[in-house]
Amino acid sequence: MEKIAIMTDVNAGTDYLDEQYDITVLRSMINFGDEHYVDGVDIKADEFFDRLQKTDVIPSTSAPTVGETMNYVEKLIDEGYTDIIMYAISFKLSCIGTMVQSVAEEYEDKIKIHVVDTKRSVFEQAYFAINAYKMAKEGKSVKEILERSDFLINHSRELFIVDDLKYLVKNGRLSGFSGFMGSLLQIKPILELNDEGAIVVRQKERTLKRGLSELHDIVANEIKDGKKVYLTVYHTCRYDDAKELEKQYLKDFPNVVKSHVISITPAVGAHIGCGVLGCGYIILE
Repeated sequence: MEKIAIMTDVNAGTDYLDEQYDITVLRSMINFGDEHYVDGVDIKADEFFDRLQKTDVIPSTSAPTVGETMNYVEKLIDEGYTDIIMYAISFKLSCIGTMVQSVAEEYEDKIKIHVVDTKRSVFEQAYFAINAYKMAKEGKSVKEILERSDFLINHSRELFIVDDLKYLVKNGRLSGFSGFMGSLLQIKPILELNDEGAIVVRQKERTLKRGLSELHDIVANEIKDGKKVYLTVYHTCRYDDAKELEKQYLKDFPNVVKSHVISITPAVGAHIGCGVLGCGYIILE
């Protein structure tokens, strides 16, 4: 009989949810020069973004180590789990998922580790893990959980407007865009995680107001056929604006059955900086 454990990484932001779940979280390091902090343990989102606004240092991140991951896996083996389903941040954004895949090979005779490339990050990534956790508690099989996860991933999207692109450029998340960075720095582009989980420019706008208007229209068009939609508004240092955005979306999108406003985690925030406003959705039905 299967006994299924759920795992994710700190980019998903499970630390900031109102309800906590028994989900194993692999944690990244936040590096401010020679100072190193474990995300969610040594530094939380409010402290991180407060510091980010007061420094010229662009922080970097370090992925969880193989050793730390193996310790978690061995603990789950000792607790009698037969399977681990790991919901990783997009493989296009981090090596975490591929690292866990390499660990899976080491333990294939003791426990089955299924690594899911969510092609997403932040709350959408968290939702996939939480949904899997609830399904496992209901006695659903690995096959059933993975099939549902595949549906949710394929019916989700994340879009966001970044105030300052230097973080994405410095950390290599927009490495293919150096040829026209001069023009990008003068605009407020709408970025998205595409179907492959890469960050791409969806649309270029001159002002934040125009960008938010276009973001609204994009989301409206993409969720219009969904019967039930879970909507997330996320931000860095813009909580009031995010709440206003949520209020507008709930007014305009009657098929949204639940919504959430959440701050982006330090591990993600290190790559996108302050002043971000974004929207993610998952079409449930």
